[in-house]
Amino acid sequence: MIIPVMDIMNNDCVSGKSGNRSSYTHLNSVYGDTPLDIAKNLKKAGAKAVYIADLDKIENTGDNLELISSINNIIPVLLDSGISNINDIKNDKNKCTYPILATETLNSIKETYEIFNNHNSNQLVFSIDIKNNHVLLKNNNIELNDIIKLINKVKPKYTIILNISQVGTKKQSNTQLTEKIIKKTPHTTHFIAGGLTNKTIHEYKMKNINNFLVGTILHEGNLESKL
Repeated sequence: MIIPVMDIMNNDCVSGKSGNRSSYTHLNSVYGDTPLDIAKNLKKAGAKAVYIADLDKIENTGDNLELISSINNIIPVLLDSGISNINDIKNDKNKCTYPILATETLNSIKETYEIFNNHNSNQLVFSIDIKNNHVLLKNNNIELNDIIKLINKVKPKYTIILNISQVGTKKQSNTQLTEKIIKKTPHTTHFIAGGLTNKTIHEYKMKNINNFLVGTILHEGNLESKL
């Protein structure tokens, strides 16, 4: 499955490289000029859902939740808005179909367990954020083994492995950590994200890894796989 990626800042779709959010610029997409037009056209093209990162919310400079709620009325949204606690997820559940809990913004493993214990795990998505070949963690006391244990315990329906260093670069340099995580967490469906090209998508498929979040090559109109 291919899920299109939309990064939203100041109520606009933006694009950038390597997670350097201060340098993001307006997204030039073959699917439209505004977030709502892009969402509508992606649905017409066959997309079953879209992944949205609310960059303002993640950076604590505001949010785009009303716009995202409107997009969710068009097509189901997997939303990364920087959830760090139970109150955040209650707010997001009213704005999207699938709230995302990402390692970049999680406060603690204990609170993450509480969130999963109090919500339907089929509607929560877990995201492992990778930067410079290490898991990106807000809490430095959390280790990769803690994350792996968590996933195997709560069994989220979907787990995203997002290489932030490779976002927008169309490069996949080192997949060892990604493949290690996939091997150690067999009870969830993995989505690969960050720097994907048609070549790397094909290589992953040869390893029976078939789910991807795709932004750059999709919006350029160069994606060869069907939505």
